[in-house]
Amino acid sequence: MRVDTLPIGKYEENIYVLHEDRHVLIIDPGMYAKRIAEKIEKDETVDAIILTHGHDDHTGAVDDLVDLYHCDVYIHPADKLLATMRGSAFSGGSETPIYSPVKDLVEGETDIGTFHLEIYSTPGHTAGSIMIRYKNILFTGDTLFAGTVGRTDLFSGDETMMMHSLGKIRSMRADLTVYPGHGPSTTIAQERLVNPYLHMINAAYD
Repeated sequence: MRVDTLPIGKYEENIYVLHEDRHVLIIDPGMYAKRIAEKIEKDETVDAIILTHGHDDHTGAVDDLVDLYHCDVYIHPADKLLATMRGSAFSGGSETPIYSPVKDLVEGETDIGTFHLEIYSTPGHTAGSIMIRYKNILFTGDTLFAGTVGRTDLFSGDETMMMHSLGKIRSMRADLTVYPGHGPSTTIAQERLVNPYLHMINAAYD
């Protein structure tokens, strides 16, 4: 297994390319499809693109990659409209709406291509935010970052729902490696120690 991380764009959004046995998942391709494609070998198969939420800094390269690899695209149904709207991501839509068909991805275990995944619904940053676990790694989108969490004041964001989602994160395995939508990787164990938002959840549960 290998995870390539490409922090690109003005928000330095982390694009992830997950490799396993010559198969690939692309997670949150924000822009620069050609740079993403450089990480994928010619004999590898792209099983799918998965979006942790619908903001344009996480979705901008979807159509170009679908044109290249003819793969499926998955997103939580609550963010499907957000990913295909015009306008600004900060006022309720995406500057580069997805035209490729997208499939619904909901909470639970699922097989996408050769990958067996656990999907967690984590609304708060957006109504349809998700996290994706594969083996011992967790792609958290803009729900959880190293030392902080995603903002809740954008379109479909909700602070109360974010707190519920953080409660779910608090109960996860401590040894999971976290790959967030922005910034450096971390672990659930580390975030329990240093993340003030998880400390707030701890206090609420104690």
